[in-house]
Amino acid sequence: MVEIVLCTDENYVMPTSVLTTSIGLTNPNLEIHYNIVSTKLDQKFKDQLSRHLGNANSSISFYSLDESCLKDCPIRPGEHVSLATYIRLFLPSILPQDLDKVLYIDGDVICTGSIQELWETPLASHAAAAVPDMRCNDIRILNRLSLPKDSDYFNAGIMLINLKWWRDNDIQNKALHYIANNQDICQYHDQDALNVILHGLIAELPICYNLQEHFFEPLKDQFISRSHFEELQTALSNPSLIHYTGFRKPWHRECVNPLKSVWLFFYDKTEWRNTKLGFRHKGFRLFKYRLREKIANYGLMTSKNIYKDMDFSDIQQAVMNKVKSKVK
Repeated sequence: MVEIVLCTDENYVMPTSVLTTSIGLTNPNLEIHYNIVSTKLDQKFKDQLSRHLGNANSSISFYSLDESCLKDCPIRPGEHVSLATYIRLFLPSILPQDLDKVLYIDGDVICTGSIQELWETPLASHAAAAVPDMRCNDIRILNRLSLPKDSDYFNAGIMLINLKWWRDNDIQNKALHYIANNQDICQYHDQDALNVILHGLIAELPICYNLQEHFFEPLKDQFISRSHFEELQTALSNPSLIHYTGFRKPWHRECVNPLKSVWLFFYDKTEWRNTKLGFRHKGFRLFKYRLREKIANYGLMTSKNIYKDMDFSDIQQAVMNKVKSKVK
């Protein structure tokens, strides 16, 4: 059985349901157990999540974390993450003690292929397995965290976690202690803390298991080593897990991710299918955004759509063909 962990709150119930729908539909024969962890989740939201497991081989359990445990975990004004991002640090103590390995996935992810091979990745003495972050070799990040310049900073949005190793090495408390004492340094929250305390202990996963938004930009603009370029090009057309890491998510009308249509494909298979997508921006910010885009159409201002002049039609077609071949 594949043990998947999803940390959510009431604002992320819909995206999380789209994610579980995509996992179940693209892995119809896989036995999956979802462990849903939150600080507070009313029964109606639990019922919604329970209705979107994707296949008949799936089951679900709910766990709750007292929000007071997150008192030293900062979220800065204007950030597009919530306190739920820190919940994954508490998995060693929240989840059943006989659970030794879990696949953690962020709620802004969609599944387009098999996760069986990912689940079977050997961890041995590694703390976890993860994909390099889209800015993994950005010297600014490595300097900020005092990591060696040859480090591969990893993305914590999708991790195959050696839960027993985390318990044996007290990763929960080490990470919380680091965050409490380095709040100005942890720009990317618990991901920064995990990169510091787990440095050298992460098995590297293929990029196809965490295709992040910046990977769509030209190779000359990438913050990853050239050694990843060939793998990256392959992953763009054949991802298994797409991670919508941008500020504007695919459930926002402003989202310009080249593979937004893949997320919408699975969204249309949920109970929200007839609900119109909303805007990420509100009030005057929304007015400015829409005005800017109109002016940009006349070439008088740079568009917020960084992909406007790039052709992703081949990639989009390849990924949609893959999805439709799996989802009957």
